[in-house]
Amino acid sequence: MPRVNIVVPAYNAEAFIAETLRSALNQTFTDLQLTVIDDGSKDATAANASLDDARLRVISQENRGMSRSRNRGMAEVDSEFVALLDADDLWHPEKLRLQIEALQSRPDHDFCYTAFQVWHGEPRPGFFQEPRSGRIDETLSGWIYPRLILDNHALPSSVLWRRSAWDSMGGFLTDNQQTDDWEYLVRASTQHRFVRLAEPFVLYRQHPVSLSRRVPATNTTELMRSDLIRRFGMSAPAGHTIDAQALRDFQHRGWCNFADSHCAKGDLGLGLKTFAGLLASGPHRGRTFSKMSKSLVRRWIPKNE
Repeated sequence: MPRVNIVVPAYNAEAFIAETLRSALNQTFTDLQLTVIDDGSKDATAANASLDDARLRVISQENRGMSRSRNRGMAEVDSEFVALLDADDLWHPEKLRLQIEALQSRPDHDFCYTAFQVWHGEPRPGFFQEPRSGRIDETLSGWIYPRLILDNHALPSSVLWRRSAWDSMGGFLTDNQQTDDWEYLVRASTQHRFVRLAEPFVLYRQHPVSLSRRVPATNTTELMRSDLIRRFGMSAPAGHTIDAQALRDFQHRGWCNFADSHCAKGDLGLGLKTFAGLLASGPHRGRTFSKMSKSLVRRWIPKNE
């Protein structure tokens, strides 16, 4: 039984998957299994993922989505710890070793996550050569529900956790690929302590976004935030309470940005309706009106490209 099962869901990731898997296979901690779920890719993802290493297994399935792929990968291999790695992100070679050491030093903590760096694919040899100490960020460790409900500090590719916690919680929801991982980690944070390594161990790849990309018709993040608060309340576990003012500010910013996107380049009626609701209910009416005005200017007087 491998000590760590790393689940890598992959869909049309032929350009990145081999480099991603090598970053996991090159860990200084070697007692691991890589479980790649090729989620109905229409390119050479499966072929490019088939590296010559006995610790690597590629499973192909019909397209079922990210969350179902993660659940499938977790079910395939038993292990003491589990981890996620998205098919285009990269790991520092000391990531797993230092995360396991952190959890061993804190047996009452079940999840370990790390800082990360946003990355656009440029060569970063220094990232992999820089030493890491495993220093712990206490401000984002422990019972982190009040912080995680405001901002998702835990990038999925950075998280390692005990298999026992996975078994007790169940898997990812499969309703919305945009929020399923956040929902899982927030749910976990109401039942388990987290420890955060302060140094970055993940290069989080960002892809160019097409200017013609449609603005989502639903504000999934804010709807999920409201649902999480409805389910878990303002204090979970008891005594670890969300800052109410910070929550209002985050919710206002989320809805304001949603309205701004639609007024500037999406459904104008939906954008104006959302702004109207914010102006009627408050807070920050002056800031909301200014944001609305600027977004309308961007719609009617677009910048020359």
